[in-house]
Amino acid sequence: MQINKISQWIVVVVAICTPCLAHGQETQLAETLIHESVPGEEPSLYEPISMNYAEAPACSPDQARAESCVNEMCLPECQCCNFLDQFLMSHSPIYPSMKSKRIHMGGWIDQGFTGNFQKPNNNFNLPVTFNDRSNEYQMNQLYLFMERAVDFGGDELDWGFRADLLYGTDYFFTTATGLETHNDGSAHWNSGNGPRANGGDSYAMYGLAMPQLYAELYIPWLSGVSIKAGHFYTPIGYEKVTAPDNFFYSHSYSMQYGEPFTHTGMLATFQVNEQLQLLAGVARGWDTWEDPDDDAELLAGIGWVSSNKETNINVALSSGDQDNNASASANRTIISFVLSHQFSECLTYVFQSDFGIQDNGALNNQFQVVPAKWYSINQYLYYDVSETLAWGARFEWFRDQEFSRVLQLPASNATGGNYYELTLGANWRPHPCVTVRPELRFDWSDTSSPLFNVQGPYNDFQEDYQILLGGDVIIRF
Repeated sequence: MQINKISQWIVVVVAICTPCLAHGQETQLAETLIHESVPGEEPSLYEPISMNYAEAPACSPDQARAESCVNEMCLPECQCCNFLDQFLMSHSPIYPSMKSKRIHMGGWIDQGFTGNFQKPNNNFNLPVTFNDRSNEYQMNQLYLFMERAVDFGGDELDWGFRADLLYGTDYFFTTATGLETHNDGSAHWNSGNGPRANGGDSYAMYGLAMPQLYAELYIPWLSGVSIKAGHFYTPIGYEKVTAPDNFFYSHSYSMQYGEPFTHTGMLATFQVNEQLQLLAGVARGWDTWEDPDDDAELLAGIGWVSSNKETNINVALSSGDQDNNASASANRTIISFVLSHQFSECLTYVFQSDFGIQDNGALNNQFQVVPAKWYSINQYLYYDVSETLAWGARFEWFRDQEFSRVLQLPASNATGGNYYELTLGANWRPHPCVTVRPELRFDWSDTSSPLFNVQGPYNDFQEDYQILLGGDVIIRF
């Protein structure tokens, strides 16, 4: 099934032309949309999951508060971190006009350090990714975005767009084939000289990625319908690439090895009523901007929230042909189930389970090509101590049944395939725009392959366990 490149070029034209169209227009106060917080309520440090996850909290639409947020750098009462916005309002000749069109810019910087008690010779915490460097500073994300968010739930037809740029060490995990990398896997605009490796290609430690570039149309039907066209983050799973949207600095195995990060295609969101939301779309394969084989995948999902807003259930599906080493086109399907429940104003529990299968994805003991399967169970527990401090815990079991997802070992020469991790951490907000996330993480696995001198997946493949102590600081602007 062939997908046209129209959706890619639509968003490029919109992103380039919109600021130009705004230039010269009469300046007025920008309309502000509610994303996460409700005025008058004390927001929890953890927000329940939603398929319409908001990456950037905004202020109350109240006129007085909105004016204050424009005139002040950051106000605790509306959780508005608009350093960049204020700077551009004062120094850019066209940004005030863009704001009058509901176009705004923002971002954050995320930087951290992870100590590894085993001090691996290769300086990697692998198979842990994102905060993958041991005993070394990382600027994970210098993140910028420009967007015009649609008025979802409004009574009129509306349009919007979003463009994201990510610079830092996390770029490596958000690249898309045909965009940041060529079809053969080599780096496109980033350096090919560095300590990172994937297959036979090498990559620099720091680089630039464009994880989102899409246009969006809102239709006032049912309780709201939006259609995205372009390059966007996956609706599958629980954890996100964007640092402010996660409780922990490190990521689960499920997110790192079992799920896609981005898609390129079209995705429709149907808000049936206040409690029910449906997703349907079609896209290219996992983390792909251009697919040489023109493969396609189905995206689908259903989200439900209880009437008291305390329980959320999300089920998301991706299924379609994907390129792999054994076959140019073989079906890959993943189903993700996420349940969130707030037991009280302070205590929140999240359960996640993934199941994935890749046709022609592995070789069995008889050297026959067989499907590769992976599945997981993740559990999260969050407790808000105060308005500025919360504790959290995550326990995960990830099963790489045919050794195709993590170490990619031949099944005939490997044993185990189970990965476990327990992470204890905290979120501290000394300022509404600053989040500090310390954590202690324990990893262990029974995976080994004596033939390839793999005693375990940790400490340069010589240990079956790993202890990491680290954390990061996120500053939103």
